[in-house]
Amino acid sequence: MALLTQKLIDCKFMTYYKVVLSGENIFFENYSDAPEPVIGFITCKLIKADTEELAIATAKRDLLVHWNHSFNSDRKLGMPKLAIEFIAPVKGWFKPKTSNDYYWFTDEQHKQEQLEKFIQVPSRWFWRKNKKNSPPSRTVNQEDSPE
Repeated sequence: MALLTQKLIDCKFMTYYKVVLSGENIFFENYSDAPEPVIGFITCKLIKADTEELAIATAKRDLLVHWNHSFNSDRKLGMPKLAIEFIAPVKGWFKPKTSNDYYWFTDEQHKQEQLEKFIQVPSRWFWRKNKKNSPPSRTVNQEDSPE
């Protein structure tokens, strides 16, 4: 009983990590208007773990399990070569909800565009800006306006 209680306490203090993974070297046919082949995907996972290394291992395992049960159930797409693109602890009260979404890319530029969505720092929309430190807004006077 003491061991179970200790595990529950340890689990409560684990950190959430935002893990962004990319997968390449897949065989995915693109039937859209632009016949460029899909060469990979980006996905974001929210993982609760003791360490960063454990979060990475868990994210990779979860991704490959989902990949093989959904997209690769007939074993035609191949196993993706996974790479860690970004990892960071998630701080704060609100944890983003993630699902098994995949964002497909067709070239390196498209991949970078997809990555920017996940790597950028979220804005703190709920904090009010301190107006004392902000520069005063300037209004245009008749003297300043060009004629």
